[in-house]
Amino acid sequence: MALGLESKRIGEERERRVRAVCHPTQRWLRTLWSYGLLLLTAGVLAGPVASAAPKKPRPWPWPQPTRDISQQLEVKYATNRICRVMEQGICKEWDIVKLRSYNGGLVGPTIEVRPGDTLHVLLENHLPPELQPPPSDPNIPHGFNTTNLHTHGLHVSPVGNSDNVLLAISPHQKFEFEIKIPADHPAGTFWYHPHKHGSVALQVSSGLAGALIVRGDIDEVPEIKAAQEKIFLFQQIPYALINDPYEPGKQANMVESAQVFIPGRWEQSGLRTLINGEFLPTFKMRAGEVQRWRFIHGGTMESLHLRLVRENEPQTVMNQYQIAHDGITTGRLDEVQETEMFPGYRVDVMVRAGLGPETWLLVDEASPPERSLNGVAETRKVLARIVVEGRSVVPMPLPEEKALEKLVPFEPIKNEELTGEQRVAFSFDLSVNPPKFLINGKPFDPNAPPRRLELGAAERWIVSSSPIQGHPFHIHVNPFQVVLGNGKDIWKDTLFVGPEQTFELRTRYERYIGRFVMHCHILDHEDLGMMELQEVVLPGSMGGHHPN
Repeated sequence: MALGLESKRIGEERERRVRAVCHPTQRWLRTLWSYGLLLLTAGVLAGPVASAAPKKPRPWPWPQPTRDISQQLEVKYATNRICRVMEQGICKEWDIVKLRSYNGGLVGPTIEVRPGDTLHVLLENHLPPELQPPPSDPNIPHGFNTTNLHTHGLHVSPVGNSDNVLLAISPHQKFEFEIKIPADHPAGTFWYHPHKHGSVALQVSSGLAGALIVRGDIDEVPEIKAAQEKIFLFQQIPYALINDPYEPGKQANMVESAQVFIPGRWEQSGLRTLINGEFLPTFKMRAGEVQRWRFIHGGTMESLHLRLVRENEPQTVMNQYQIAHDGITTGRLDEVQETEMFPGYRVDVMVRAGLGPETWLLVDEASPPERSLNGVAETRKVLARIVVEGRSVVPMPLPEEKALEKLVPFEPIKNEELTGEQRVAFSFDLSVNPPKFLINGKPFDPNAPPRRLELGAAERWIVSSSPIQGHPFHIHVNPFQVVLGNGKDIWKDTLFVGPEQTFELRTRYERYIGRFVMHCHILDHEDLGMMELQEVVLPGSMGGHHPN
């Protein structure tokens, strides 16, 4: 079931604005989590400036009226139902869950904006007060009822009341985020979720995630405009029946302990990935119909290897045609049989149904430890049913690549444009108890000097993972070019770097200065210290450069 659209246009009626004050046989991995998490059962500087960095002209003449888009998000506990047993599209058994939510749902409302809009989000924290004070070590998960907001993938300011993940909205507080979206922002698929260090993994795993769609040029390509659009927001919610810490004497299915993230626990739980808050949903297509599917990995527990197979003939595969990664149009129509996704990824695909009536299955294929999220092999799972109706074929074409080529938003970064190099190495320190989660040999320190980056520069980033486990590299504000060396480089904001793997990325620091973060998007790793503070500064103000 597609998500509802909740955003509203305010226009000139300003009075309507609401203001507000790893691998299972590796014994070290289980030891790592056991020691690290048994302790955990209890629960900015300046605005935007002009950029001199080169950017590809946007030839498509999208009109850019100034609009204010308003969205209210209430963060609160809510009771919902999650199906546990499904037979032929009919749920036979349900679990009643009590989870932190946006507006009371299992998934947040979809927000739609266009380039040039200003997005106003009134975030109201209605969660109960914290049960315990914060620990002295910031890298012990804590503050599960303190939150904020991150617009994952948007190229917007990271400071003030924009996409500022260094803010902390305490229980019974509210705050209005004002996010100005540039007029030349790429149209594509993005998402939003909390990003308060110490509570990110637990809150996202509770269902605090929603789709954020930037409408624009690609939506007007005739074949894409004619295609029905569906959002697939994938989530893993690792709830368990526990004593309710807020209602003594009662039990409820909740997400209240960081121990749910111990590798292997998800597979053992028998729980499954939800799509838009639903277990095994059914989607419908007409014979021959082309649809556009927006895949968003908003989960925390496993990788996804998405394949469409015929129900009664699993060796027959329906092809997918990838047109965008992480909200950025590739300019190509890449025909694949499987789309690989890790937490934070978004991929837009076109699909075309064959003859009907018949049923297809969207499956998450089994993955080996080296291509799984936590170094633990993942089994094959069915995620959704696709019912193709009717015998008469609806003749719908796919978009042509020549229509997509002109919509690529960024020019490739050539060797002669590069001005420097940064290095990122993800690793663990197993010599201490509890083990530490590190970037370049250091855990996150909110008081340490940030890595300093110069506005207008273009740099090479060398990102690697240790032999023990892979990590999804994610950086805020500026996307990066993934150098693949095959003529099919892509632009992304999140990239899985497998065990002993190294990637060369290239990025420009454009338009915005201020502090933000870079981290592993295995969100429990981020909470445990696998994060680093960054700061883009004005040219000439680098001073002592932060070592990388």
